[in-house]
Amino acid sequence: MLVKRTLASVALVTPLAMLGATPAFADDPQPLPDNPEVVIGYDNETEIFPAKAAPPPMAMSCRPGDATYRVSAYSNSHKAVGPTQSNHNATSRTATSTFAATVSGTVSIAWNVSGSLKVDRLIAGAEVATGVNLSASLTASLGNSIAVPTPPRKTTTATYGVWRKKTNGIYQVCGQRGQRRVTAWTPWHVGWYVKQR
Repeated sequence: MLVKRTLASVALVTPLAMLGATPAFADDPQPLPDNPEVVIGYDNETEIFPAKAAPPPMAMSCRPGDATYRVSAYSNSHKAVGPTQSNHNATSRTATSTFAATVSGTVSIAWNVSGSLKVDRLIAGAEVATGVNLSASLTASLGNSIAVPTPPRKTTTATYGVWRKKTNGIYQVCGQRGQRRVTAWTPWHVGWYVKQR
């Protein structure tokens, strides 16, 4: 997949390479070594990816009340659980910055329009578009930590929370007039958002 990268986004991937993992594409944060349930990556809400596949528009013979969510594009979004932590290395040698989760919390699916939508349809549409499994909610628990090499005179920041897929698409209910353009944030993985400056 060809991914457009900005100078800023490349800089944010640097800590991952130092951890010994393969640098992550923007739409593919990598699991932490020895902790596959927790991923590290960077927030790329401004870097948009086309949907992998979209279901056809709802057929005229649909059952009244059936809903579809046809996603056209998606990006990654990190929802913080707890404060951002930072460590500045004022020495002339590389130092290890260790961060630990200080707060636990649950992040649920969210959307930008008023009224109730069928959560299972939002999740199904987002999964088709992004090609990954998603959840209605995920809990970022205490007990997770990350160690990141910090180069001389650099500051590493780390935020613990939940990675989400931000999707943009059309939500339609069979038997109802009109369509709604919906942006949804669907939980994907618990993980860290790490960057250096």
